[in-house]
Amino acid sequence: MQQIKKPDLIPVACSQAQTIRFFTFLQRVLIGTLAISLFNLSLWFPSPSFAQVLLGVVRSSENSPDWLKITTRLWDSGIAYKPINLEEIKSVGDLAGVNVLFLPNIETVSPAQLKVLESWAKQGGRLIASGPVGRSSQALVRQSLRSLLGAYWAFPLTQPATPQPRSRCRDLACTTSSNWVPVEQKNILVQGGVLIPADANSQTIATWKDSSGSSAAIATDRATYLGWRWGSDGSAKVDTAWLRASIARWGGTVGSPIPPQTAIAPPRPRSPNPPSRTPRNTPPSPRNTPLSRLSPSLPLPEPVPTTFTDPSDQSAPAGLDVQINSSAPIVSIEAYLMRQELTNLLGRFESALTAANSANTAVNLNAVNTAQLVAGSNSGGVQAASRPPMMLAGTARAIASARQVLQSFDTLLAEQKYAEARKQWVEARQLLWQNYPQEGQRVGSEIRAVWLDRGTIVAARSEQGLAAVFDRLAAAGINTVFFETLNAGYPIYPSQVAPQQNPLTLGWDPLESGVKLAHERGMELHAWIWTFATGNKRHNTLIGKPSSYPGSVLSAYPNWANIDNKGRIQHINDGKFYLDPANKEARSYLLRIVNEIASRYQVDGLQLDYIRYPFQDDNAGFTYGYGAAARQQFQQLTGVDPIRISPNDGNLWRQWVEFKTNQINSFVSEVSQLLRRNYPRTILSVAVFPHPPSQRIYKIQQNWEVWARQGIVDLIVPMTYALDTNRLQRITEPLAKEQMLGSALISPSVKLLTLPEVVAIDQIQALRDLPTGGYAIFAAESISSGMQAFFNRTQGRGGRSSTRAALTTSAQEPIPYRQPFAAAVSRYTALKQEWSFLLANNQLRMSESELKVLQSRSTELAEALNKLAATPTPENLTIAKRLLASFSSQFQSSMRLHSAENNYQVQTWQNRLDSLEMLLRYGERVELNRG
Repeated sequence: MQQIKKPDLIPVACSQAQTIRFFTFLQRVLIGTLAISLFNLSLWFPSPSFAQVLLGVVRSSENSPDWLKITTRLWDSGIAYKPINLEEIKSVGDLAGVNVLFLPNIETVSPAQLKVLESWAKQGGRLIASGPVGRSSQALVRQSLRSLLGAYWAFPLTQPATPQPRSRCRDLACTTSSNWVPVEQKNILVQGGVLIPADANSQTIATWKDSSGSSAAIATDRATYLGWRWGSDGSAKVDTAWLRASIARWGGTVGSPIPPQTAIAPPRPRSPNPPSRTPRNTPPSPRNTPLSRLSPSLPLPEPVPTTFTDPSDQSAPAGLDVQINSSAPIVSIEAYLMRQELTNLLGRFESALTAANSANTAVNLNAVNTAQLVAGSNSGGVQAASRPPMMLAGTARAIASARQVLQSFDTLLAEQKYAEARKQWVEARQLLWQNYPQEGQRVGSEIRAVWLDRGTIVAARSEQGLAAVFDRLAAAGINTVFFETLNAGYPIYPSQVAPQQNPLTLGWDPLESGVKLAHERGMELHAWIWTFATGNKRHNTLIGKPSSYPGSVLSAYPNWANIDNKGRIQHINDGKFYLDPANKEARSYLLRIVNEIASRYQVDGLQLDYIRYPFQDDNAGFTYGYGAAARQQFQQLTGVDPIRISPNDGNLWRQWVEFKTNQINSFVSEVSQLLRRNYPRTILSVAVFPHPPSQRIYKIQQNWEVWARQGIVDLIVPMTYALDTNRLQRITEPLAKEQMLGSALISPSVKLLTLPEVVAIDQIQALRDLPTGGYAIFAAESISSGMQAFFNRTQGRGGRSSTRAALTTSAQEPIPYRQPFAAAVSRYTALKQEWSFLLANNQLRMSESELKVLQSRSTELAEALNKLAATPTPENLTIAKRLLASFSSQFQSSMRLHSAENNYQVQTWQNRLDSLEMLLRYGERVELNRG
């Protein structure tokens, strides 16, 4: 199994071991007499009052992204539970009947909530906690939580590890306290953290294997603390075994899960009009196949935060706010986040610098002499004697400053020089921003997309005006334009299907001009359409209509409207009107629009936006989907009119959510079938929410993972808008995995409107460092002169002619969704150029034997990828996949020396190898299996 990295852990682990030894000694002193031993026995043995345990599981904004995983694991484990919203815990009465409370990964607890928990615990309540509980709470709350739980989360482990029950107990209390602990789940890893005992009653009941005795689980008389994020990562076996044991230690039995109608949400008043008859067990029709068949990971509908918003209008807030003038203590979690942010920024900085410098480097992994192989072993950075050509003085100073701050940060904290630590940290970050690499060509195939919005198109007024826009995009190296074609129900072109062309573009055909201009400049144009959103207040203002005007489509076909549970057709928050996805006539209309666009215009792709229901909040009694067609179909399926049910109706409400979700799923499938049958080279992409499925499905009925895994869409474009880069990385990283994407590509997005230019540049670099297919920019109207200049310098096409012939030469990189195998060759070549550059400049730390292995294996893989690109056959694909998998599995060990001081860089290279796997999966479907 993998071991915890010693260089990262040893400096802290020594102090943790000393702390543990101290508490162990103190515990033994306290229980040294028989009386105290007997007292402890009475605490550890089960109390008869817990023979029937009601487990309350607390939900908060922090664990919402993992709530679906948590509840699925509870359900699969057969553990009865009652979900409790943290914000609704206002008095001990709110926990009435609950005798064991589970806090899975709850990071923020308010003072008022803490008082309730303390009062409830004094009345006999018992606690189970997991993950970094309370780390984002106020300082006094964190201190009180330590006493309540008997431990606290110190820092995360650098690698997954195995929690190992303590096998040696030399005193009676220790033996008694751990007699309920489950047996070790051998060789099963979880992503955890080191726990620290907080009082003399705390017993370490499990340690992290191969970690010098660091605590993995700690117990007291009233609490069990598990040092990993329960339900979010790792093994279900470990999670289930420890939670069942933690319940059983107080005499609780693990029975059948609480029926869904009592396990979904706090009680709400029932509908004044109850169903007239009970549901029938009618087999679902093919079109209304339950979502559970498409998404088996959805066991129960769960409440979601009311703060969930449409990412097309919102950006995720910054994750860390460091006040330079503050002298307040820097607590452990704040210190961890500060180290992480500066480390990642430095990593992206160096990643951009390496990419810029290596663009013109010839691939050559032969070292001039052995001495080069270990250069920089002391500093880990660029040395003056081997400074690359583009390493300016300011750049070198910024790198050196950041590295120095990271080295001295812990010392300053130990000396309690908190103001100085913050000052140095902020100055180092500012220096990196000021010198961020913004020169040098970025090579390697990638999707470079931009949304070309209606406002920019309308402002162009003509093909000549639009040509100037496309000239700027071409100069910026953009290869994909999402051209807003259907907005607010109005096509931007003269349509024979839609009731009316957009009044703002009457007199010309922007789509025809856009296709022509894009192709002349070697770019692809994808028609971007608002699918189920039709008509909105903002557009009405532009065309001189009342704010309540539903648009031309619903004016002509009012029975196609999507209706909320109050009978309204205009959304009370976003001012938009929506079509009912269950209405067959509305669906047919949209399919005819898609067919018209694909048949009349040589568009290269089609992007579905607003491919969802309107935003809803069933916690607040605000839901959508009650068009006449939907109500009739659901009543035929279940025997119940959906307007008569509420979330209190358990499985029936879940079936209603599944029904609506399947309307979206099936429509995407119909669009895909239409395009592949008639226009097989037309790329189908979707602009989607990046939020976890548990939020999306119950808020907007959008389950894009199903579309990706079933292979019915080509490109996922999540709206990963964030105000800082660390937050962007945290949002994006979980999305770029095979289990999410299947055979689809992913191109996350950056919203320029609210970002400083250097932050936008940094975010683009972050997306390049993750295993993605490229990036998308929202939107063309927000590209400032500074961003335009950056794009021109780093990915533009220089002084080449703007004619189509000149721009489609071999000098242009292949677009991943168009030529995935050729794109894999291009990306891998760029990766080897970076290694060659670093090796030539004494910056690649490898042993001679490791370098020889890298040379032979990389050459072998390059030959296989080139052969596959030239001759795409199943046999060549099999060989390329096998060699890539073998190379990837050995890569981390090959880079062990280099990763010691350049971990971010090595992880970035690993991500780029993962992106090659994504391209091969996609290429297998589109180049080998598509008819």
